[in-house]
Amino acid sequence: MIMTKQILMLTSTWDSDYSRDVISGILDRIGNDDVELHICNAYDNLMETDFFRKGREIYSLPDPERYDGLIIALSSLDSVKYVSEITEKFRNHNKPVVSIDTRCDDALFCGLDNYRSMYQLVEHMITIHDCRIFNYLGGPEDNFESNERFRAFCDCLNEHDIKVSKRRVLHKRFWKTDGANAYNEWKEMGVHMADAVICANDYMALGFVEEALKDGITIPDYMKVTGFDNIEEAQMYSPSITSVNRNRKALGFDATDALLLTMEGDMDVDTRFVEGYVSFNESCGCEQTRNIRNDYNKLIERGKKETEARLIHSYIKQILFKCRTMDEYAQAMEECKEMVKIDDVAVCLNHSFFEGDPDMDVVGFEEDMILFSDGNKTEIKRSNDLYPPEWRNKDRVFLFGPLRSNNQTFGYTVMPYKDDFFTRLKHRSFVESLSLSLESLNQKLAIARLKKG
Repeated sequence: MIMTKQILMLTSTWDSDYSRDVISGILDRIGNDDVELHICNAYDNLMETDFFRKGREIYSLPDPERYDGLIIALSSLDSVKYVSEITEKFRNHNKPVVSIDTRCDDALFCGLDNYRSMYQLVEHMITIHDCRIFNYLGGPEDNFESNERFRAFCDCLNEHDIKVSKRRVLHKRFWKTDGANAYNEWKEMGVHMADAVICANDYMALGFVEEALKDGITIPDYMKVTGFDNIEEAQMYSPSITSVNRNRKALGFDATDALLLTMEGDMDVDTRFVEGYVSFNESCGCEQTRNIRNDYNKLIERGKKETEARLIHSYIKQILFKCRTMDEYAQAMEECKEMVKIDDVAVCLNHSFFEGDPDMDVVGFEEDMILFSDGNKTEIKRSNDLYPPEWRNKDRVFLFGPLRSNNQTFGYTVMPYKDDFFTRLKHRSFVESLSLSLESLNQKLAIARLKKG
């Protein structure tokens, strides 16, 4: 009997569309191969709170020795630092590691050719739109992708004998508020007006455009603005943002191909660059190619579905927060999974959840855990099983998420992966509802123990 290969994937989701598309590319490459994929996912947030930092402990859940290879797709430098010990364990066991879009020590790299894509975009602004005065809004200076985009910007300007003005260059953190703040900082210096403002991602471009509009400066009438990443929000905006499509499915496909080849003994696999493509839109002055009516209808429909999703998750919280025992909670969880249209879900909890002080710090996952699924309770050993054994014959892609408070790791949740999990925050909202309601239950159980005395 041929043993199933097992691949571990560590992800930090900031852009849900990015995670969904990369995973879609991975699954396309796996196809019908005898491969099982475990995805340990933590969510990034604008504010780096204890709650979100605690979520990264999900990366330490699986035992690296049981896997044949590792894929890393992390959106923040903090997450990369957190998994360095895990990647080292893979390397010590001579198991391949592939990192998507982020450079990691001794890992094969598969990423977008940021340099080439940004160079093409900037050259378009110079040769087609005759721009000569540029402002540049970059990402973090310790971010590889941000540095590649800035290097391309500088090289392209130098190639066309245009001087890069230090006063017109700012580096921020990729958030929408950074775009607004950059506009105001440049305004204070008297350099907020330019032929073109090149932003290292779409969120900052949107923030800049919105802040400029408050001063009556419309884009592209007074100046042109570009972004990077080609997110849906930027494409639906008016003006639609000229940007670079990351070709995310290709990233997932190529990264998995490189990993599988290395797992099979091919030692000649090298760095892989995926070529993005520039989407020329209204914000740079190119002709409109969008259908406004279709965009409007999409926004209306999306708004309805998002409202419906918020109401469902609000009701789910009410149901879960009412529970006073774990037996009640296990039954309520089954009701909630039907409401949110998730086929299967399991919650695995540390024994300390039932025995410890809610104010006590709890880090990581115990070897012996208690699994709740389909209304049943089972003792498991983490080194042997991470999900209900009966799932093994019907699913082969599993998504793991952290269950925690600000100071305690309660355990984790696992679900057979579906491609709609990252749509309208479906998975994120459900996992966070589980975490918050378990924190409440943890406190109720502690009070009950005190009363018993």
